[in-house]
Amino acid sequence: MQASERIVFGRAFRVTPVWLWVMQRASGLLLGPLVALHVWMPEMSHNRALNAALLLLVVGHGYSGIRRLAQQERRAAVVTAHAWMWLILVALFGALIVLYGR
Repeated sequence: MQASERIVFGRAFRVTPVWLWVMQRASGLLLGPLVALHVWMPEMSHNRALNAALLLLVVGHGYSGIRRLAQQERRAAVVTAHAWMWLILVALFGALIVLYGR
C-alpha cells in the first residue's frame, strides 16, 4: 500500500496521487495534436467541440501541473489554493471564448 507522505533526507514530501500523475501525462500527450489541428486548419478554430476539448485539456494539464508542485508538506495548502484559483480563472475565460466566440 502506498503512503500519502514520505520523508526523504529529513524533509517531508507528499506523494503525487496516481490520478493526478495520469491526468498530467495524458493531457500533455493530447494537447500537441489538438493544438496542431487548431493551427493547421484555421477553419477549425470556430469549432466549439474542438475549443471545448482544448479548454478541458488546458485546464486539466495546468491544474495537475500546479498541484504536482506541492511536494513539500508545509506548502501543500498554498499550492493547492493557487491551483484551484488558476483552474477557475482559465475555465471561466475559456468558457466565455467557447460560448461567445465566433
